[in-house]
Amino acid sequence: MQRREFFGKMIGTSLAVLSLDGILEGEESGFEKRVREYLHTITPSRQRIEDFITGQYGPRDKRPGEVFQYDSELGWVQHEAIGSTGVNGSKVFYSYESDGARKVINFPGQSSRIRTYGNSFTHCSQANNNETWEEYLAAHIQEPVRNYGVGGYSVYQAFRRMLKVEKQFSGGYIILNIWDDDHYRNLDAWRSIRFGYGSRCGFTLPHLRVDVAKRSCEQIENISKTPRDLYRLCDEDYLWQTFKDDPILKMVMAAREGGGNISAALINPVAVTFGIPDEKIADTEMAKKIKKIHTEAALFATQNVVTWAEEFVRDAGKKLMIMLSFGRGNVAKHLSGESRFDQGFVDWLKDKPYPVIDMRDAFAADYKRYKADIDQYLAPFYNGHHTPRGNFFTAWAIKDRVVQWLNPKPLPYR
Repeated sequence: MQRREFFGKMIGTSLAVLSLDGILEGEESGFEKRVREYLHTITPSRQRIEDFITGQYGPRDKRPGEVFQYDSELGWVQHEAIGSTGVNGSKVFYSYESDGARKVINFPGQSSRIRTYGNSFTHCSQANNNETWEEYLAAHIQEPVRNYGVGGYSVYQAFRRMLKVEKQFSGGYIILNIWDDDHYRNLDAWRSIRFGYGSRCGFTLPHLRVDVAKRSCEQIENISKTPRDLYRLCDEDYLWQTFKDDPILKMVMAAREGGGNISAALINPVAVTFGIPDEKIADTEMAKKIKKIHTEAALFATQNVVTWAEEFVRDAGKKLMIMLSFGRGNVAKHLSGESRFDQGFVDWLKDKPYPVIDMRDAFAADYKRYKADIDQYLAPFYNGHHTPRGNFFTAWAIKDRVVQWLNPKPLPYR
């Protein structure tokens, strides 16, 4: 297809521009004003930045849940904390090994051949050090499972952490756990653009810039290369100049301006930025098109990350397993018969030569044994994240595949 024809199919209008400040000639200053106003609402205070750099956030037992600390390459890492969002309103204790792994409880003196990477559903936020699915699994197979999950991570951040950590190990077994929003996080240059001011990890991060039509996926480093760079996020002129062409900001502004009556004039520039042809979204309701565009771009980004992970483990002589984890909402949708939002990605994974575990399937198989409604069934497993019971369920759901994967088998299975 010729380039002109492609753009015509995507938008069919002169609105196909790649800069927010040029969306409508004559309205540039008005649009810039609206973007600047939004950026102002998510601008961090200097104290918030200082807390992020130091990881302190006040006394250890008074911190607001898990704590994140600045990392120049990865965006952030976990920091010791005592949270207050545990099961039944209990406190949660977060502590870490010298290399950043979550505290190893079972068999701490032994070397670990299994290492896990992902976001808070890998880190097991809202659960104590000994209540993670890694520790439940370790207790059963009688060997340590090292947990490198970090709250708020994208698939790409988890991959970057894997590259960084795995340098210290030869061989081994890697579990890359992908949660439902992690696909979308791949595309975030500054997390607060999409999550708003309230996110405790609402800072800049390494991310991916994709063009689905061109099959291109560009890796972009964290723009905050030093702690001092973070203070630029307080400069509104810097924010405008840096993020005015950011595709996620385009998407957020289109959604904010359109509300429930979003128009093609707002949607089309977003589609162009991500390289999403019109036929990909032609059958989608107008109000749902931005989500569809975002999803197509996000899943394409994850496919690239998984491909890079495959290449890394092959070249390094390691083994890979992919886990797909989900929040309560997406599991409930699956149990009620709704189609999977990531069906194309799931299909892409089907013929992989390594284990792939979709936790929706595990919940669906278990739910068949119950007569309770879906909400009642899922309630004990979730407290925002997985409860300790949810983490135990996860460990038990994957243990047979893990045992088959390991060579030699763990001690209880020899």
